[in-house]
Amino acid sequence: MVDGERDLKAESPRGEVQRRGRTLATAGFVIGTVVLLAAIPACSSSSTPTSAPTATTHPSSASTSTTSSSSSVTFAQGSAAEVADCQADAETIETALEAYMAEKGAYPSPPYPWSAATYVADFGPLTAGTSGGPFLHTPPSSNDYVIEYDSAGHLWIAPPGSFSATYNPGQDFSVHPDICEAAVH
Repeated sequence: MVDGERDLKAESPRGEVQRRGRTLATAGFVIGTVVLLAAIPACSSSSTPTSAPTATTHPSSASTSTTSSSSSVTFAQGSAAEVADCQADAETIETALEAYMAEKGAYPSPPYPWSAATYVADFGPLTAGTSGGPFLHTPPSSNDYVIEYDSAGHLWIAPPGSFSATYNPGQDFSVHPDICEAAVH
């Protein structure tokens, strides 16, 4: 052997193993990259729900036509979270009314007829920090329902924007605990 010449027979098995290892690592990297690139669009693409096909039967004919549209699904006005918020607010105000009654011997009177303009001020007797209060930290601040009370201790719930100067037994929270579903939806 000439000086500096390598013995190929002695290094071949080791060199072969190293080359195969690099080849496998490169192949694994390429396959992993391809899988990752294929998965990214699948994860990040936003799918817009579409309305289900509808069948319509016309009284003048016995045929049924099916139409499909790609518009988004329209949900009911209220969600389960909004209904739960309404119920929690109503229970909090009920507790505040009872605490006021226990402290003062009478239920509070809203100072103004109920309206959008006076809504927050009408909770003043419950939120005032005087004479044992506040019985309520803040008035409900939802646009999904209206909660009102009167000097007889009634608490009623109405749809958003609906204000009534007088008690409505059909909207009474203690009589109809599910009234939030009707008011929010």
